[in-house]
Formats: sequence, C-alpha cells, structure tokens
Amino acid sequence: MRTKLVSLEAAAAMVRDGDQVAMSSGFNHSPMAMLREIARRGVKDLHTIGIVGGSINLDFLIGTGQTAVIECCSIGFQPFSTVPPNFERYLKSSRIYAMDNT
Repeated sequence: MRTKLVSLEAAAAMVRDGDQVAMSSGFNHSPMAMLREIARRGVKDLHTIGIVGGSINLDFLIGTGQTAVIECCSIGFQPFSTVPPNFERYLKSSRIYAMDNT
C-alpha cells in the first residue's frame, strides 16, 4: 500500500493559483506551518473558506495578499480584538470579496 504522507513542501505545492483552501477556525488549530509554506510559494487569487468561522489562519492569507475571496460565517480575534486587522483593511479598500456562509 502506498503511503499518503507527504512533506509540508509537497503538500503546499498542490495549492495552485485560484484554488479553494478550506480550514477550521480558531487560534488552537490553525495550520500555520502550511499557511507559511503556501505564502512562500506566492500562490495568488485564493478562495479561502473558514469552516465554523475563521481567525488568524484566514487573516494571515489575506495579509499576504493571496486571498481574493474569503468565505466564512464569522472572523475574529477574540479575546484579543473584535476584527482581524488584515481582514478589516483589505475589505475596506475592496481588495478582497467577502462571502457570508451562515
């Protein structure tokens, strides 16, 4: 049986321009190593989806300029801040399109 485990670099290489990237929310379960590797690769125009909301994970990809569309039911930095800084800045300047999936 072939192993399905791949390196972090190989997993990030599967993400291409315009892909949808879905992940869970929260500070405790954010795949930050994977997100940093995606950022290093310079992937563009991602459609990021937050399952049960979003947090630092979605805000990170917005801040790197790689998210074109964000889809989630809520995004926040509680208890640190009510609105994530990159999300707020990019949304106000129309640099991302936000979809509510409640």
